[in-house]
Amino acid sequence: MDAIVFPSDLGEASLKIIGVTAEDDGIYTCIAANDMGSVSSSTSLRVLGPGSDGIMVIWKDNFDSLYSEVAELGRGRFSVVKKCDQKGTKRVVATKFVNKKLMKRDQVTHELGVMQNLQHPQLVGLLDTFETSTNYILVLEM
Repeated sequence: MDAIVFPSDLGEASLKIIGVTAEDDGIYTCIAANDMGSVSSSTSLRVLGPGSDGIMVIWKDNFDSLYSEVAELGRGRFSVVKKCDQKGTKRVVATKFVNKKLMKRDQVTHELGVMQNLQHPQLVGLLDTFETSTNYILVLEM
């Protein structure tokens, strides 16, 4: 397992963990420190094997601790899209809540695979994935 840090001009950073296996499941804590002090955040990392189309997705379970819902943007047959703020940074994102009763994991994983293969500045990018007892949550660029 490797990690890559992507700093931004806004004083925030993204951490991308690559090469994970099912054995890497567990609770991870990230600690950021500078001369003024430190702060930490923990999350549960859930790694599933590749789906039927070979795409590996990491579903996290701590959405509510990282994002706060602001408003509903739209509604479709299988999902609801909401505007959310990332706690701490106040970064605005779009979140797609896919109802588990209406869409299977493999269908959502296929959609994620399409998004990963179609990266372009004019297309919305996938930022993160979460799973709750009732929804798959796709965090997207606003």
